[in-house]
Amino acid sequence: MMVLIVIASLLILLALGTPVAFSLGISALLGIVYVGGFSASFAVSDIIWGTVSEFVLVAIPLFVLMSEIINSSGVGKDLFRSVDKWFGWLPGGLAISAIVAGAIFGAVSGTAVGVAAVIGSVAIPEMMKRNYSNEMSSGTVAASSGLGMIIPPSLPLIMYGVVTETSIADLFSGALIPGIVIVLMMCAYVAFVLLKERKKPGFVRVDSTADERKDLSFGKSLALAGPVIFLIVVVIGSIYNGIATPTEAAAIGVFGALVISAMKGSLSLKTLSEALVKSTKTNCMLLAILAFAMVFSYALSNAQVPQQVAEMVISAELNKWTFFIIVMVMLFFLGMLLDAISLVIIAVPIIFPAMLAYGFDPIWLGVVIMVNMCFAVITPPVGLCLYVVRDSVAGLTLSQVIRGTIPFIVLYAAAIVVLSMFPSLTALY
Repeated sequence: MMVLIVIASLLILLALGTPVAFSLGISALLGIVYVGGFSASFAVSDIIWGTVSEFVLVAIPLFVLMSEIINSSGVGKDLFRSVDKWFGWLPGGLAISAIVAGAIFGAVSGTAVGVAAVIGSVAIPEMMKRNYSNEMSSGTVAASSGLGMIIPPSLPLIMYGVVTETSIADLFSGALIPGIVIVLMMCAYVAFVLLKERKKPGFVRVDSTADERKDLSFGKSLALAGPVIFLIVVVIGSIYNGIATPTEAAAIGVFGALVISAMKGSLSLKTLSEALVKSTKTNCMLLAILAFAMVFSYALSNAQVPQQVAEMVISAELNKWTFFIIVMVMLFFLGMLLDAISLVIIAVPIIFPAMLAYGFDPIWLGVVIMVNMCFAVITPPVGLCLYVVRDSVAGLTLSQVIRGTIPFIVLYAAAIVVLSMFPSLTALY
């Protein structure tokens, strides 16, 4: 009965448009009071304080602040120009440049929406000007924005580590190679499609940016993009080599972002205060969701829900991979209704014990779930990146963006298959 109260109240509150954090907190509180009486609710304050006082969580506000400083510096446009200089000569070069720029920017942003907004506003107008279809232009940017959730430092990956008590440093190391593999898969798809298009009668060459690229020397392109790439290498490299914890690396990232912003001449009291305000708002939302999610997890644990799910699945004698497919499909459909971070926080505590019981590696599982979370940002009706990309350029419709992302949804699904066949890709930790 308690489980029914918690789940039903959560679904009703979400359906009514109640913020996710409050939906989690209220539904959990109802369950706790139902089982233990009003006095049992006193434990909620201890759970919230115990969650937000974790040292490892300091990495979240620092990475968010790093992202906001980088966003305000205007480095996105320079990054795209530089990447286009390096890859623009390839078939589908502009789309490939958008994918690579999205991956790099995602590594300093850590969020999909930030990548979609910054890269979309720069890359999509250029691609449309060069005769790319609206579907290809918008779909490429929307899909590549999800790379920010896989390539470290990823905020959803940090949330997964906190919820499952898995090493965040190991998760970052394990996600690096899969992120690069997915970038290569996307680039290969774009090149293949554009090569096919060239064989059609009346094809108009879409990559006619050679003159523009001549204006930017290779040395200047390195100077424009080099600081951001160097910052990524320092942040991820310091974690991987054990030089710094994720929290310390995040602090290094903030300092590096300030230096880059100062080098570009965009660092001022106004931009810094705006970055601080925006990051504070984002952090309050993220930490509120996480804190109340831990209360929600406590309520479910009191009712032995994760353990009962694990026992039920094992007693059903499902094949290991059959259960894995069921979980992936379930997360896919839930991703249509919830944003990625909320989905990680709500669903992972329930399925994690059962996945461990089947012998799945927690690092590999975290990376695979992050790939699945990429569906959440590009599938309607809640896929935020669809709306951000649509609004980034006048003339785009939501249906065009959705059609453009369909091939990339298939690619993300193929990436899950590849990671299942070659789990050693996540064994860099």
